[in-house]
Amino acid sequence: MQLALFIDGRHGTLPEVDDRLRRRFGGPGPWLRLDPVSQLVAGMIGGKTRGAVSQHAFEALLGRFEAWEDVRDAQVGEIHAPIRQVTFADVKAVRLKAALQAITEARGRLELDFLQTMPVEVALAWLERLPGVGRKTSAVALNFSSLRRKALVIDTHHLRVLKRLGLVGPRAGTTEAYERVMACLPSDWQADDLTGHHHLVKTLGQTVCRHAVQDCQRCPLHDMCPSSLFAAPRHGVGGRGRHPRAQLSGGRDRSPEIARFQSVGRRSLQAKRRGGS
Repeated sequence: MQLALFIDGRHGTLPEVDDRLRRRFGGPGPWLRLDPVSQLVAGMIGGKTRGAVSQHAFEALLGRFEAWEDVRDAQVGEIHAPIRQVTFADVKAVRLKAALQAITEARGRLELDFLQTMPVEVALAWLERLPGVGRKTSAVALNFSSLRRKALVIDTHHLRVLKRLGLVGPRAGTTEAYERVMACLPSDWQADDLTGHHHLVKTLGQTVCRHAVQDCQRCPLHDMCPSSLFAAPRHGVGGRGRHPRAQLSGGRDRSPEIARFQSVGRRSLQAKRRGGS
């Protein structure tokens, strides 16, 4: 089963999304794959924080402590100091110490290599019982690490793109989006394909499909994205630019499906202006 996207009168799938993004941004990688405990730590301190800041915090933590066992046994204040620039550093310091302690208590030592042989769903659930670990961080530990498991990482940027494409509902959270997309990924995709796909979609969300301003005219997915119907057209040099959907077919007649999308959009906007829902 494939997630279907409407593309100019036909249907597209996630491999086509991946292909278009690769043509735009280039092939992602290669990546440095950390051991799973290190990757879990990086994921826990990096949430809701810019990449450069979280990377600096991770390196500062490595510089302060010789081993993760030392972090586990340190005072919370000692953990907080090197990561103080990340978002919610005080909360993350407490949760990081608690998570490392919980792993040790459950396994007798601080390691996560045993997750390699577990079914992915079971491994995700095991990690998510740790303090401060949700679906994004558990997937990071499984997919980005040397374990290279087939778990798709969905961060804030990735989730926003999924919502605008209509692949998940507007109120979907990370776990719901994960389950929806994972069930429809190509069966032949391996862990590295999921890693690359995440980074491509994330790059789109960071550079084009941004939170405040979505630049649909520059988006390689604009003709498969229903949200581009409602995006405000950007003004170009010399006057108003045309709506990003105005030339979907290179000047040919628009398909009935696109006309229907536009009709729905107009009615929605008219209702809002009248004070409707």
